[in-house]
Amino acid sequence: MNKTLTPAQRAAFFRALQAASVELGHATSEEREAYRKTVMREETGKEHLAQLSRTADFDACMRRFAADAGDYEAACRFAVGDEKRKAALVRICCAQVLQLKGCPAGSDEACDYLAGIIEQARIPCGRNLRDSSFWMDVAQDSLTVLFQILDTHRRRLIRGLLDTRTARSHLGFDPSVCYEPLPSGGIRFIYDAAAYANLASSIHVNIRKAV
Repeated sequence: MNKTLTPAQRAAFFRALQAASVELGHATSEEREAYRKTVMREETGKEHLAQLSRTADFDACMRRFAADAGDYEAACRFAVGDEKRKAALVRICCAQVLQLKGCPAGSDEACDYLAGIIEQARIPCGRNLRDSSFWMDVAQDSLTVLFQILDTHRRRLIRGLLDTRTARSHLGFDPSVCYEPLPSGGIRFIYDAAAYANLASSIHVNIRKAV
């Protein structure tokens, strides 16, 4: 049985690719093609469209395109491991926001800053005085909204630290990047797939089940 993408999936793939390219500022066909290959390689380990499966590979690429385009609802629809994955993304986005703001994790400043953002979604949160960790008590159906609020804030901070053209190419959410604002201006990007492996011990996402 042919497991490659269907014509409808191919059309959806290129629509999503175009939307993400516009958001990230890839204006030329060469930039869009390089971005497509990067996404396919990073998400599936493949570079040719004919190699993609119509299930896991398609979902992985569509999730990445949606996240890079700022379409968080669609990104979560394509996510695997739904609740746990969303909670992990929330924790990572919290950490990235603090990095961009220059707030030391676990400090009063960091906890107050996160609380100010998260309270926009009317989500209970605060600092655990016993170990200086930060906690939030999130309803199951509010995870996507919370991630969107945090990621919008992350993008705003990046725009404030970089010139417009450079910022546009770094707005997409990447769960493997750490940000280091430079004293002279700009940002150093540090890519480390294991950077956030132990984040759950310092930023807790408690998910309330639907009643």
